Amino acid sequence: MEILQIPAFTDNYFWILYSEENRKATVIDPGDSKPIINALSENNLDLSNILITHHHADHIGGVNDLIKEYPEVEVFGPSDDRIPKTKIVNDKDNLYLENIKTHFQVLDVAGHTKSHIAYYTEEKLFCGDTLFSCGCGRLFEGTPKQMHKALSKIMRLPNETLVYCAHEYTLDNIGFAKLVEPGNEDLLNREKEVTKLIEQNKFSIPCLLGVEKKTNPFLRFDYPSVKSSVENHYNIKIDNATDVFMYTRKWKDEEYD
Repeated sequence: MEILQIPAFTDNYFWILYSEENRKATVIDPGDSKPIINALSENNLDLSNILITHHHADHIGGVNDLIKEYPEVEVFGPSDDRIPKTKIVNDKDNLYLENIKTHFQVLDVAGHTKSHIAYYTEEKLFCGDTLFSCGCGRLFEGTPKQMHKALSKIMRLPNETLVYCAHEYTLDNIGFAKLVEPGNEDLLNREKEVTKLIEQNKFSIPCLLGVEKKTNPFLRFDYPSVKSSVENHYNIKIDNATDVFMYTRKWKDEEYD
Protein backbone atom coordinates (compact mmCIF):
# COMPACT_ATOMS: atom_id res chain seq x y z
CA MET A 1 0.00 0.00 0.00
CA GLU A 2 1.32 3.41 -1.03
CA ILE A 3 0.18 6.72 0.47
CA LEU A 4 -0.22 10.13 -1.17
CA GLN A 5 -0.47 13.20 1.06
CA ILE A 6 -2.75 15.87 -0.42
CA PRO A 7 -2.59 19.35 1.17
CA ALA A 8 -5.87 21.27 0.91
CA PHE A 9 -7.56 24.45 2.16
CA THR A 10 -5.19 26.25 4.55
CA ASP A 11 -3.98 23.37 6.70
CA ASN A 12 -5.89 20.16 5.85
CA TYR A 13 -4.43 16.90 4.65
CA PHE A 14 -6.35 14.32 2.63
CA TRP A 15 -4.85 10.84 2.27
CA ILE A 16 -4.93 8.65 -0.83
CA LEU A 17 -4.01 4.99 -0.29
CA TYR A 18 -3.36 2.91 -3.38
CA SER A 19 -1.94 -0.28 -4.82
CA GLU A 20 0.90 0.03 -7.33
CA GLU A 21 -0.14 -3.33 -8.72
CA ASN A 22 -3.71 -2.49 -9.78
CA ARG A 23 -3.72 1.36 -9.47
CA LYS A 24 -6.87 1.19 -7.32
CA ALA A 25 -7.22 3.84 -4.63
CA THR A 26 -8.94 4.69 -1.36
CA VAL A 27 -9.27 8.26 -0.11
CA ILE A 28 -9.64 9.28 3.53
CA ASP A 29 -11.68 12.35 4.54
CA PRO A 30 -11.98 14.15 1.18
CA GLY A 31 -13.17 17.62 2.19
CA ASP A 32 -12.81 18.81 -1.41
CA SER A 33 -13.12 16.75 -4.57
CA LYS A 34 -10.93 18.83 -6.89
CA PRO A 35 -7.46 18.08 -5.41
CA ILE A 36 -8.45 14.42 -5.07
CA ILE A 37 -9.57 14.11 -8.68
CA ASN A 38 -6.42 15.91 -9.85
CA ALA A 39 -4.15 13.65 -7.81
CA LEU A 40 -5.92 10.51 -9.01
CA SER A 41 -5.57 11.62 -12.63
CA GLU A 42 -1.92 12.63 -12.28
CA ASN A 43 -1.04 9.28 -10.73
CA ASN A 44 -3.22 7.16 -13.05
CA LEU A 45 -5.39 5.91 -10.18
CA ASP A 46 -8.99 4.75 -10.07
CA LEU A 47 -11.01 5.47 -6.93
CA SER A 48 -12.73 2.46 -5.36
CA ASN A 49 -13.77 3.64 -1.91
CA ILE A 50 -13.79 6.46 0.63
CA LEU A 51 -13.17 6.23 4.38
CA ILE A 52 -14.71 8.92 6.60
CA THR A 53 -13.70 9.64 10.20
CA HIS A 54 -16.37 12.24 11.07
CA HIS A 55 -18.98 14.56 9.60
CA HIS A 56 -17.29 17.98 9.50
CA ALA A 57 -17.42 19.70 6.13
CA ASP A 58 -13.65 19.81 5.62
CA HIS A 59 -13.70 16.00 5.81
CA ILE A 60 -16.78 15.13 3.74
CA GLY A 61 -17.27 18.14 1.45
CA GLY A 62 -15.98 16.31 -1.63
CA VAL A 63 -17.85 13.04 -1.17
CA ASN A 64 -20.89 13.73 -3.36
CA ASP A 65 -18.78 15.03 -6.26
CA LEU A 66 -16.46 12.03 -6.02
CA ILE A 67 -19.46 9.71 -6.15
CA LYS A 68 -20.60 11.47 -9.33
CA GLU A 69 -17.14 11.18 -10.85
CA TYR A 70 -16.69 7.54 -9.76
CA PRO A 71 -20.22 6.03 -9.59
CA GLU A 72 -19.04 2.66 -8.27
CA VAL A 73 -17.29 4.13 -5.24
CA GLU A 74 -18.23 2.86 -1.76
CA VAL A 75 -18.26 5.16 1.26
CA PHE A 76 -17.48 3.78 4.71
CA GLY A 77 -17.90 5.72 7.93
CA PRO A 78 -19.51 5.97 11.35
CA SER A 79 -23.25 5.85 11.98
CA ASP A 80 -24.15 9.52 11.44
CA ASP A 81 -26.95 10.87 9.26
CA ARG A 82 -24.80 13.87 8.39
CA ILE A 83 -22.45 11.71 6.29
CA PRO A 84 -23.84 10.87 2.81
CA LYS A 85 -24.34 7.35 1.42
CA THR A 86 -22.38 5.61 4.15
CA LYS A 87 -21.79 1.93 4.74
CA ILE A 88 -21.57 1.97 8.53
CA VAL A 89 -18.55 0.60 10.37
CA ASN A 90 -18.30 0.37 14.14
CA ASP A 91 -15.73 0.08 16.90
CA LYS A 92 -13.61 -3.11 16.66
CA ASP A 93 -14.85 -3.90 13.14
CA ASN A 94 -12.27 -5.39 10.80
CA LEU A 95 -12.74 -3.65 7.46
CA TYR A 96 -11.01 -5.33 4.51
CA LEU A 97 -10.54 -3.30 1.32
CA GLU A 98 -9.88 -5.60 -1.58
CA ASN A 99 -8.64 -2.83 -3.88
CA ILE A 100 -5.61 -2.15 -1.69
CA LYS A 101 -5.58 -5.58 -0.02
CA THR A 102 -5.54 -4.03 3.45
CA HIS A 103 -7.34 -4.78 6.73
CA PHE A 104 -8.31 -1.82 8.91
CA GLN A 105 -9.27 -2.03 12.56
CA VAL A 106 -12.01 0.51 13.29
CA LEU A 107 -11.64 2.46 16.54
CA ASP A 108 -14.38 4.44 18.26
CA VAL A 109 -12.66 7.70 19.21
CA ALA A 110 -15.68 9.89 20.03
CA GLY A 111 -14.88 13.24 21.59
CA HIS A 112 -14.22 15.79 18.87
CA THR A 113 -17.62 14.70 17.53
CA LYS A 114 -20.03 12.15 18.98
CA SER A 115 -19.51 9.66 16.14
CA HIS A 116 -15.79 10.07 15.35
CA ILE A 117 -13.90 6.92 14.36
CA ALA A 118 -10.32 6.14 13.32
CA TYR A 119 -8.77 3.49 11.07
CA TYR A 120 -5.67 1.52 12.07
CA THR A 121 -3.58 -0.74 9.88
CA GLU A 122 0.02 -1.98 9.93
CA GLU A 123 1.23 0.65 12.45
CA LYS A 124 -0.55 3.45 10.59
CA LEU A 125 -3.36 5.41 12.26
CA PHE A 126 -5.75 7.59 10.28
CA CYS A 127 -7.39 9.54 13.07
CA GLY A 128 -9.05 12.58 11.53
CA ASP A 129 -9.27 15.33 14.15
CA THR A 130 -8.95 13.23 17.32
CA LEU A 131 -5.17 13.42 17.74
CA PHE A 132 -2.85 16.02 16.25
CA SER A 133 0.88 16.32 16.64
CA CYS A 134 1.33 17.90 20.09
CA GLY A 135 -2.41 18.49 20.32
CA CYS A 136 -5.90 17.05 20.04
CA GLY A 137 -9.25 18.08 18.59
CA ARG A 138 -11.65 20.43 20.31
CA LEU A 139 -14.61 18.84 22.07
CA PHE A 140 -17.42 20.06 19.83
CA GLU A 141 -19.90 17.29 20.68
CA GLY A 142 -18.23 14.82 22.99
CA THR A 143 -17.23 14.96 26.64
CA PRO A 144 -13.80 15.08 28.31
CA LYS A 145 -14.43 11.54 29.55
CA GLN A 146 -15.02 10.32 25.98
CA MET A 147 -11.95 12.07 24.59
CA HIS A 148 -9.77 10.84 27.44
CA LYS A 149 -10.97 7.32 26.68
CA ALA A 150 -10.27 7.80 22.96
CA LEU A 151 -6.76 9.11 23.51
CA SER A 152 -6.04 6.35 26.04
CA LYS A 153 -7.06 3.82 23.40
CA ILE A 154 -4.68 5.40 20.88
CA MET A 155 -1.86 5.39 23.44
CA ARG A 156 -2.07 1.60 23.64
CA LEU A 157 -0.98 1.33 20.00
CA PRO A 158 2.71 0.63 19.29
CA ASN A 159 5.18 3.52 19.61
CA GLU A 160 6.17 2.88 16.00
CA THR A 161 2.68 3.82 14.80
CA LEU A 162 2.64 6.65 12.28
CA VAL A 163 -0.16 9.13 12.99
CA TYR A 164 -1.85 10.42 9.83
CA CYS A 165 -4.01 13.20 11.21
CA ALA A 166 -5.92 15.73 9.13
CA HIS A 167 -4.29 19.09 9.92
CA GLU A 168 -0.91 20.82 10.00
CA TYR A 169 -1.27 22.37 13.46
CA THR A 170 2.02 21.22 14.93
CA LEU A 171 3.90 24.48 15.54
CA ASP A 172 0.84 26.16 17.01
CA ASN A 173 0.23 23.15 19.26
CA ILE A 174 3.85 23.21 20.43
CA GLY A 175 3.38 26.81 21.54
CA PHE A 176 0.70 25.70 23.97
CA ALA A 177 2.49 22.51 24.97
CA LYS A 178 5.45 24.63 26.12
CA LEU A 179 3.15 26.51 28.49
CA VAL A 180 2.21 23.19 30.11
CA GLU A 181 5.70 21.65 30.13
CA PRO A 182 8.29 24.40 29.60
CA GLY A 183 11.11 22.10 30.69
CA ASN A 184 10.26 19.18 28.39
CA GLU A 185 13.47 18.66 26.38
CA ASP A 186 11.77 16.26 23.95
CA LEU A 187 9.21 18.96 23.21
CA LEU A 188 11.87 21.63 22.65
CA ASN A 189 13.71 19.29 20.28
CA ARG A 190 10.47 18.59 18.45
CA GLU A 191 9.95 22.34 18.02
CA LYS A 192 13.38 22.71 16.39
CA GLU A 193 12.69 19.76 14.10
CA VAL A 194 9.26 21.00 13.02
CA THR A 195 10.47 24.59 12.51
CA LYS A 196 13.13 23.30 10.13
CA LEU A 197 10.59 21.16 8.24
CA ILE A 198 8.19 24.09 7.79
CA GLU A 199 11.01 26.40 6.67
CA GLN A 200 11.82 23.81 3.99
CA ASN A 201 8.14 23.64 2.92
CA LYS A 202 7.89 20.09 4.23
CA PHE A 203 5.23 18.45 6.39
CA SER A 204 5.36 17.59 10.09
CA ILE A 205 2.70 14.93 9.48
CA PRO A 206 2.70 11.93 9.70
CA CYS A 207 4.28 11.85 13.14
CA LEU A 208 5.42 8.99 15.37
CA LEU A 209 3.13 8.02 18.22
CA GLY A 210 6.17 7.31 20.39
CA VAL A 211 7.28 10.92 19.97
CA GLU A 212 3.75 12.15 20.73
CA LYS A 213 3.77 10.25 24.01
CA LYS A 214 6.85 12.29 25.00
CA THR A 215 5.69 15.69 23.73
CA ASN A 216 1.91 15.93 23.52
CA PRO A 217 0.33 17.27 26.74
CA PHE A 218 -3.01 15.68 25.82
CA LEU A 219 -1.39 12.24 25.96
CA ARG A 220 0.53 13.00 29.14
CA PHE A 221 -2.36 13.23 31.61
CA ASP A 222 -0.62 10.64 33.83
CA TYR A 223 2.60 12.65 34.11
CA PRO A 224 3.25 14.61 37.33
CA SER A 225 4.69 17.55 35.35
CA VAL A 226 1.42 18.02 33.43
CA LYS A 227 -0.77 17.45 36.47
CA SER A 228 1.22 19.94 38.54
CA SER A 229 1.19 22.55 35.78
CA VAL A 230 -2.58 22.33 35.36
CA GLU A 231 -3.17 22.40 39.11
CA ASN A 232 -0.99 25.49 39.46
CA HIS A 233 -2.66 27.24 36.55
CA TYR A 234 -6.16 26.76 38.00
CA ASN A 235 -5.11 26.74 41.69
CA ILE A 236 -6.90 23.43 42.27
CA LYS A 237 -6.12 19.84 43.24
CA ILE A 238 -6.87 17.08 40.75
CA ASP A 239 -7.17 13.41 41.67
CA ASN A 240 -7.71 11.62 38.34
CA ALA A 241 -6.30 11.57 34.81
CA THR A 242 -9.60 12.43 33.13
CA ASP A 243 -9.72 15.73 34.99
CA VAL A 244 -6.09 16.44 34.14
CA PHE A 245 -7.04 16.05 30.50
CA MET A 246 -10.21 18.11 30.93
CA TYR A 247 -8.42 21.06 32.49
CA THR A 248 -5.57 20.87 29.97
CA ARG A 249 -8.11 21.12 27.15
CA LYS A 250 -9.95 23.92 28.98
CA TRP A 251 -6.69 25.83 29.35
CA LYS A 252 -5.97 25.66 25.65
CA ASP A 253 -9.54 26.59 24.71
CA GLU A 254 -9.58 29.61 27.02
CA GLU A 255 -6.17 31.10 26.56
CA TYR A 256 -4.46 29.85 23.45
CA ASP A 257 -6.84 28.99 20.59
